[in-house]
Amino acid sequence: EGLRSEAATLRVHQTDAGSTSWASEFGAVSEGDLFEWRKAGDCWVRYHVTGPPVRPATGSGRWEFPVEWMTYAATGEGCTGAVGTSAVLRVDEDAPDIRAPIESPIRHDRWLLYPHGWTGELEAQVHANVDSTPLSTDIAVVRQHPFWRDPDLPAGWTLHSVVAGLHGSDGYQATYLDAGGGFGIDVFVASPQMWPLHIPAGTGAASVWETRIIDGHPALVYYSPTGNPAHRTRVHIFDKESGIMYTVDGISFRLAGFPDAIIAITRSLLPTDGAP
Repeated sequence: EGLRSEAATLRVHQTDAGSTSWASEFGAVSEGDLFEWRKAGDCWVRYHVTGPPVRPATGSGRWEFPVEWMTYAATGEGCTGAVGTSAVLRVDEDAPDIRAPIESPIRHDRWLLYPHGWTGELEAQVHANVDSTPLSTDIAVVRQHPFWRDPDLPAGWTLHSVVAGLHGSDGYQATYLDAGGGFGIDVFVASPQMWPLHIPAGTGAASVWETRIIDGHPALVYYSPTGNPAHRTRVHIFDKESGIMYTVDGISFRLAGFPDAIIAITRSLLPTDGAP
């Protein structure tokens, strides 16, 4: 359990059990990369490298990577208790994004994706102790909220409506119209009231959920892999330092399909220079 909660350093030998050297692969890992420790498809931990790796002093020494957990699957057999000395493990120093369909629940920072038709237990949700913003739909008032930032939008887009403190949250929702006067995007910026947030991953037949890291932040992206404009796009980015979730839901068909435009808009909401 500590491997997916308290681990702060990943220490690995340069050679594996078969005496194959991994020096070149480990040498390519740098701060900000992902490093995955895997036992099985439903038992693994993915780490975010938080600082410069420490190279081994000798050929028989070990690499050390400062890490924090980013993603894990923990429902597999033997995924609790002590790791057996005979357990066969493997690592991936270039772990890819995870996309539905998935075979078991996957915790990705503040989110828990679970497979289509899953009937097993899910990690319990914990309510967070967050402040509540006073309820308001006054644009001038809501724009004074400390989380507020004007997103970078296409030319001609306008702010339509806002609401702060919805359902007792600490944050706001804003709706923007596109240049033609139709609904463009919904923006949600708030501190999550509970975690992990349970999300059904679906079958991946039309639109998919996909784990990402965006500007060093854990993120989830929902989009059509074929770029079908009939399917909406949505992006969640969580800033761990501030505890704020940034979500943009694409409504306009001009932003549907592929997620790049919505990702760019969401990134423009992120804090800069330590400001919320």
